Amino acid sequence: MAPLTEMRRTDPTLTRALLGWLLIPLVVLLAVSAYTTYRNASHLAETERDLVLEEITDDLEELVSTSYKADRKIDPDSLSFSVLIRDARDQRYFAIYDASGTLLAGDRRLVRVPVGSSGDERAAFDTISLNGKMLRRAVLKGERDELPGFEIQVAETTVRRDRLTLHLLRGVLVPQAYALLFSLPLVWFGISRGLRPLEELRRRITHRSAQDLDAIPIDNIPRELRPVVTALNDLLMRFRAVQEEQRRFTADAAHQIKTPLAVLMAEIELARSDTACPCAQPTYDRLQKAAARLTHLVRQLLALAHSEVHESATHTLFDLAELAREVTTEFVAAAARRRIDLGFEGTEQAIPVRGNTVLIQEAMKNLLENALKFTPEGGTVTASVQAFPPTFSVADSGPGIPEAELPLIFKRFHRAPESSTAEGSGLGLAIVQEVARKHGAVITAGKSALGGALFEFRFEDEAVSQS
Repeated sequence: MAPLTEMRRTDPTLTRALLGWLLIPLVVLLAVSAYTTYRNASHLAETERDLVLEEITDDLEELVSTSYKADRKIDPDSLSFSVLIRDARDQRYFAIYDASGTLLAGDRRLVRVPVGSSGDERAAFDTISLNGKMLRRAVLKGERDELPGFEIQVAETTVRRDRLTLHLLRGVLVPQAYALLFSLPLVWFGISRGLRPLEELRRRITHRSAQDLDAIPIDNIPRELRPVVTALNDLLMRFRAVQEEQRRFTADAAHQIKTPLAVLMAEIELARSDTACPCAQPTYDRLQKAAARLTHLVRQLLALAHSEVHESATHTLFDLAELAREVTTEFVAAAARRRIDLGFEGTEQAIPVRGNTVLIQEAMKNLLENALKFTPEGGTVTASVQAFPPTFSVADSGPGIPEAELPLIFKRFHRAPESSTAEGSGLGLAIVQEVARKHGAVITAGKSALGGALFEFRFEDEAVSQS
């Protein structure tokens, strides 16, 4: 399964969800604004154009009254009529009726409006359809001495109205749309800033060691995240209690087994000293080896339980070179018994390292024991240290480690097929890895220049190696 840090782009994120939920009301508000703006723009355009139609009807009234009074007739082809009626964009129609309903001039398709539909002083407006075209019509009824009971109608298409409506609508909506578009990065930035505490919490949890089960402080945690952090702390405390119970059981069991094992070893040694029954000596030897192996397993179980103690264990500043030299010296006698050339390559200069000396010493012993165990008689084992970065290495001339076994050798109780004849519990390298993890160090395995295995315990955390 892919790690959490390699999430696909299609995976849902809280930032995108918040952005989406913020955009929904913004888009709805933009739609409502568009509708209300359209209604207002349409009303404004209609009012403005109605005033134009009203002015035209008033001017026609004066023109008709003057013309009819002078000639007793109306000439719709005159220049004055053309100036009033014609328009560059809209088509205009007019009709003039007398009191009897007779069409004096204009378009007969503009039907006379029933009596009472218009006031005496102002024009009345309505929308009609003429040959499939929508027209806005102004109707003016009035009384003149020379033309009693007249009715003047002026109608025009809606081209100018529609253009004015669109112009007003564009003038409002386009800036709003641009404002919404340009606000997206700001909204994204604001959401990211608002979610920064969540990212900080994730970073704090990610950078924690697997052994750090302390409660997460909630002092600077936002109120909305506190229930989550509280639940996580509760889970950590329960897990810590279970882990502590496991450690106590391992340590107690190992301590309980140590005493009878010591008694067993003493009894076997006493039985071996009895020369009355020489035939039992091979059996005593096997019993002693089995007991020694069991004792070694118990010691490593104790070391493993101790290495899993909480990370708050005391870390002090010590000299890595001096500690490595002391531990290597302890194995000189064991190496001499098997005629193994055990050497140490170091420096007289101190290599300051901060850590738990008991655990580091246990890790060094396990690496040296491992090397001596798998190196044949007459072979070579070399322990060495270097300062930059602080590293403790053990190289041997044994059979080495097959490539296929490298990913498995640090697992608990794992033993390679080649090591079936050698004594061991399969816990030594697991203990070394646990100690390395606790100190921010790295343990690696590979092939040495001597032809066998090479193990390097390298401190990489600056906080650990800081003097």
